[in-house]
Amino acid sequence: MALLFLIIGGGAKFARENLYILAGAGAGFAFLDRLGMREFLLGGMALLLGAIVTAMIHHRRFRFRIEGDAIRVRRGLFEKKDLRVRFARVQNVSLSQPVYFRPFGLVRFSIETPGAESTEVELPGISQALALALRDHIARYAGQMADQGESQADHAASPDAALEVAVAGQVLHRPSTGRIFAHGLVSNQVWLIAGVAAWLSGTLWERMEDWLESVGVSQVVQAILALGWAGAAALVVGLTMALFALSGLLSLIRFHGFVLHDHGDRVLAVSGLLDRREQTIRREKLTGLTLYQTALGRLIGQWYLIGKQATSKEIEVDTRGQRFLVPGMRRRDLGLAGDLMPGVNLPEDLRPISRRFRTLFWTRTSVLVLTACGLAWWWLPDLRLAIAGVLAVLLLILWLIHLSWRRWGWQVVDGVCWVRQGLIGQRLDGFELSAVQQATLVRTPYFRRHGLASVRLVLPHGQVQVPFLTLEDASALINRAVYAAETARRHRV
Repeated sequence: MALLFLIIGGGAKFARENLYILAGAGAGFAFLDRLGMREFLLGGMALLLGAIVTAMIHHRRFRFRIEGDAIRVRRGLFEKKDLRVRFARVQNVSLSQPVYFRPFGLVRFSIETPGAESTEVELPGISQALALALRDHIARYAGQMADQGESQADHAASPDAALEVAVAGQVLHRPSTGRIFAHGLVSNQVWLIAGVAAWLSGTLWERMEDWLESVGVSQVVQAILALGWAGAAALVVGLTMALFALSGLLSLIRFHGFVLHDHGDRVLAVSGLLDRREQTIRREKLTGLTLYQTALGRLIGQWYLIGKQATSKEIEVDTRGQRFLVPGMRRRDLGLAGDLMPGVNLPEDLRPISRRFRTLFWTRTSVLVLTACGLAWWWLPDLRLAIAGVLAVLLLILWLIHLSWRRWGWQVVDGVCWVRQGLIGQRLDGFELSAVQQATLVRTPYFRRHGLASVRLVLPHGQVQVPFLTLEDASALINRAVYAAETARRHRV
């Protein structure tokens, strides 16, 4: 079963990391008539055979054992690697049970440590009882869970059952099916789906056109477009609704049955339909929280939360979906931030940044556009109607700049700094000042002329910037951050 997981997981990872290359290669093969079904089958069999041989060698050289307060893993395909990870450094424990693992009572066990770009240790295809016992063993050595006197048999699930968790912990959050579906509607993955669908349809359009015509879809589309603007608008609305529905269904599959449990010094989230996953995160390893509300989420009052941890990644894009994400939140659920990080309270009011932010970007944008329009008006009189359209777009841009300025805000509450930003949607970052690793005061000539400064704070999980503060506020924020970090009893990393 571990071989099966390595083959499927390796193939999915390769396709995910080389999506556009594979799509382009698929389009190229589609246009080569000399490559028939036999060639594709032979090529597929060769790839499958190579994957099986690679997985067998990897599995044969993979060994692990528990050494007191650490786990040791020896693996490698062409180069052997020996890795030893102390349990005290573990910040995230994940258990995953794909649908093809459930009849055999097997799971995939993985742990992450601060600063790692990917999963540090991954044990594919181990028994569920061993995975649960190892999870609790790590928690005890990390000092995060009291001994409840439960035996390994108490945690083990029946072979035909999905991944189960200890129910002793208090339930912090259990969103309904409607909220989980709404999370798919408001999340930004719908735009990713639309972009990939548009790119693939454009690349494979000739082959798709023949197929659509053979099943009668082309006739239906032509009949709708024959209705004029109303038909075209209805077609666009229908395609948009289909994309959002697909995004909602994907959210239901990923977060089916989501439950967030409180186990003292750790929190545990369980979700998933086809791949039942359990994520355990230690509270002391949380370096910050981020509350997101997209533009569509503002219309229906939907939020979601992401727990931040130390990482060496330079970007926040998580292609594997490994982030500690809590979906389906409403405004009354925002107190969950204090449940995840005790002592963290959402601010009632946020302090705005300087109006110079709006003035500066208004001035730069207006001068550039008006100068170009003036020259075009004088030298190209035939384009005056288009110039009027450009001026209307300029008004829209100025309004968006105003919205961006209104959205920026910051506040420090009980040693926790909150920074809000966004345009139509919003993002609210919260972190303890004691977690700040580096603080930078940025002053450009424009800032010095107007007594302003920007603050850039480096945290274990990334950077947070607060622009266009008064010099007094910026200096005070940096001094508080440095003092909190230097006097903290222990750091998050």
